[in-house]
Amino acid sequence: MPLFFGLSAEKITMFAVKCLAVGGAFLLGYLFAGGVAALLDRGLFRRRTPPGVKKVAKLLGGLAAAVLAALALFGSGGDGLLGGGAGDGPGKVDGPTGTGTPAAKDDSKTPVRPPDVRPSEGEVRVTVLGGDDVKGSRFYLVDDDATPKTFEELQAAITARAGGEKRPEVAVLFPSRNAVAQDHPAVTRLVRWARERAGLKVTFPAAK
Repeated sequence: MPLFFGLSAEKITMFAVKCLAVGGAFLLGYLFAGGVAALLDRGLFRRRTPPGVKKVAKLLGGLAAAVLAALALFGSGGDGLLGGGAGDGPGKVDGPTGTGTPAAKDDSKTPVRPPDVRPSEGEVRVTVLGGDDVKGSRFYLVDDDATPKTFEELQAAITARAGGEKRPEVAVLFPSRNAVAQDHPAVTRLVRWARERAGLKVTFPAAK
């Protein structure tokens, strides 16, 4: 909640703490410079440094420490008070032409297409679906038709193709997504009917 010139109590408190830290740095620098001056008196000069010179040295040491502390605390990346902090407002949202990473495509929403296998002459391609691609008991896709079929509808489609002069072969395919095993009941039912009842040859070409 803004209290003073649009600043919150938290920011004012942080500003006060940083000011105290700068004052503490000045005091430490003042005492450190005095200690260094005393050591120089004893170790190098072998005589007493004038009090005025010591006092100036202490002040310079305190100021140097305070400046360094102020730069560290109030420089870039501060809290927005005497420093370039991050604003509290909402950030800019990229539109459709933004440079953000696009969301991954959800393949589960797209319809399953039959594998891209070139059919040979007189061949019926049957793709067996699996997983959540199966709606009800519609396990099968016939040739390039993307509408799943039940087993009864599949029988009718194959029987219609088998009514010509040349009996077709049944090529069983599996999609790259949610593929079932070759011994899945939907596969074995198809193979048994095609071979034993319809008298058709069944093959398992590799799906691409």
